[in-house]
Amino acid sequence: VVADPYLAFAKVAKLFERTSQDVREIHATAIIGENSRIHPSVSIGPYVVIGANTCLDEGVVIGTACVIGENVVIGAHTRLASHVSVCADTRIGERVIIHNGTVIGSDGFGLAKENNKWIKIPQLGKVQIGHDVEIGANVSIDRGALDDTVIDDGVKLDNQIQIGHNVHIAANTAIAGCTGIAGSTRIGKNCMIGGGVCINGHIEIVDGVYITGMSSVVHSIRRSGIYSST
Repeated sequence: VVADPYLAFAKVAKLFERTSQDVREIHATAIIGENSRIHPSVSIGPYVVIGANTCLDEGVVIGTACVIGENVVIGAHTRLASHVSVCADTRIGERVIIHNGTVIGSDGFGLAKENNKWIKIPQLGKVQIGHDVEIGANVSIDRGALDDTVIDDGVKLDNQIQIGHNVHIAANTAIAGCTGIAGSTRIGKNCMIGGGVCINGHIEIVDGVYITGMSSVVHSIRRSGIYSST
């Protein structure tokens, strides 16, 4: 008998979780760039490509066919599943889990118009991800245009989420699948955002906000509480 059965189930299920035994080796097919610093306990799977001047800390696991750019830092005991792409200059903290097919640090959608033609705006920032973050499959997190895109400690992201350039998501916020967040939006701590939510750019959502699934958020939310739209 427990006060929170769902939490108790999570803790009990952990005892039965099947985890693969990681082999502490660099597979013969992996390509490692110059001046990269790879801790001896790191596991790197087949057909991985790692750029120059990248640092992989203790116990990092890199799955099959991942591509990691130059000047990337990945903290201790972080795990990348297969086919994850981490673009140049990204910083990832400790004990992060990134699932299959996710892309971190691709260019943001920055365009200016001149004579009815689009001019690409170079994206000069990077992505910073804190500790104990989990990122689902096929998530896209854009690098910043000038400042960085930031995902703080303890954030949990479901599958197929789009996070635009210069978004800041504060600690312990959870976001369900297929949500899209436009650029330069700030989301506070301990928020819960349902699936398929559309969030406008250049707005602020304060701490402790709950947004129900399929809602559209077009203005800032400045008071904690539960919000829906139809």
